[in-house]
Amino acid sequence: MKYGLRHPEWITLTVDGRPHYGYDQEWYPDRWQRLAGCGPTTGAAIAAYLEAKETGRVIASREDALAKMLAFWPYATPRMHGLYKARWLMEGLASYLADHRLRGRADMMAVPLLAPLRPPLSDVARYVREGLEADAPLGFLNLHNGGIEAIYSWHWMPLAALEEREDGTVLATALDEGKTVVFDLGAWLSRTKFGGGLVRVMDTE
Repeated sequence: MKYGLRHPEWITLTVDGRPHYGYDQEWYPDRWQRLAGCGPTTGAAIAAYLEAKETGRVIASREDALAKMLAFWPYATPRMHGLYKARWLMEGLASYLADHRLRGRADMMAVPLLAPLRPPLSDVARYVREGLEADAPLGFLNLHNGGIEAIYSWHWMPLAALEEREDGTVLATALDEGKTVVFDLGAWLSRTKFGGGLVRVMDTE
């Protein structure tokens, strides 16, 4: 089965004449923001999708996307080593929703460093599936990529789709640097050395 956002075009821009999927931390004006800004960039894309859903205002330009990224930065400001806890993005989204009077309830699922404490793939897949069925991107925190070259370590990305195959493989689709990135969620869950987490927004309708 496949699951995905109903309107991925709400967070797809046209940059240099080509589709650009999601936002890009490289657009931030400050060097520290460009280096550590994957968390607020992900949060800004989630916020923009929710605002388009509720108000009908869709961000269509890189300039307006950057304005949203700058507006979201105070809600998920990276610490010395970045935004390395899922709780921080969850709390930032909750505050943003409250301040802007948007519907929704932010929650999170932690993927601990210690493998025996991690949730099983079935629970992680269900968590992502429920978030997508509620029609909002999820924030995915990957502290170590588990050898999956398609995704960066110590990095946040919005998740936009999920495919659960009959053989038990679960593929997630993330948006990163303007591209769609498909990776094996189960392989990441079993191989990551440091874990990570997921953040979603429910009850938006």
